[in-house]
Amino acid sequence: MCTMSNADTQRVRSEAPDALGWPEKYGINHLAIIPDGNRRWAAQRSLPVEAGHDKGLLETLPKLVDQLAAAGVHTVTIWGFSTENWNREIHEVRHLMALAVYFLMNRLLDLAQRHDGRIVHLGRKDRIDPEVLNAIRHVEEATVNNESRLFNMAFDYGGRDELTRATTRMLSALRQGTPESELRIEDFLDTSGQLYPDPDVVIRSSGEQRMSGFMPWQTAYSEIFFVEQYFPDFDFPLLERVAEQFRARKRRFGA
Repeated sequence: MCTMSNADTQRVRSEAPDALGWPEKYGINHLAIIPDGNRRWAAQRSLPVEAGHDKGLLETLPKLVDQLAAAGVHTVTIWGFSTENWNREIHEVRHLMALAVYFLMNRLLDLAQRHDGRIVHLGRKDRIDPEVLNAIRHVEEATVNNESRLFNMAFDYGGRDELTRATTRMLSALRQGTPESELRIEDFLDTSGQLYPDPDVVIRSSGEQRMSGFMPWQTAYSEIFFVEQYFPDFDFPLLERVAEQFRARKRRFGA
């Protein structure tokens, strides 16, 4: 298990604006973000598309993950690349692949080690560029024994695809002799075995008000927030405002 130095501990504490952690203060153990609007942020500034992705993935996202982990949020899930994003322009896809490698190896891995966090990939692995796949495998293996936090990176992820893959695995288990009464779909999802597989809060940036197939099983009772800001403009005070609104909501879970 990774341990933090005194300097690291003091730095992390300084980034958490409240001594009371988010699980205790807001009831948030798992927060998920759909980081939308990088391209529109760039267009507003007459910048190339790549500049928006660079700002969102290499500047905004690491800060938010760091601050959420310091605030006590156990699980943070980020949707980095969807199964539909392959339809984008080839130069943009290539840039996103290169960014993913850099983010995983030079941003997320460092954050995970400092917060004793485990990195888990959600999504398909059979279509990802070899460099990205190697980076995913490296960070997953390097953090497999970390226990205090969990960072889910959804890459080449789609909700329908996840359910299809889970169903295939369930049928395989059934054919291999597992009694039907013992089969639960959540045991075959990408989040299987996680302490908090279901997000308490899902935030989508850029004003788009749809889930686009994000974690359809796990978000059945999540509280959804659609905010107008493009993702590169996200900051921790914005997340705190969302957390305050979450605390004011009454979660009945169908009761």
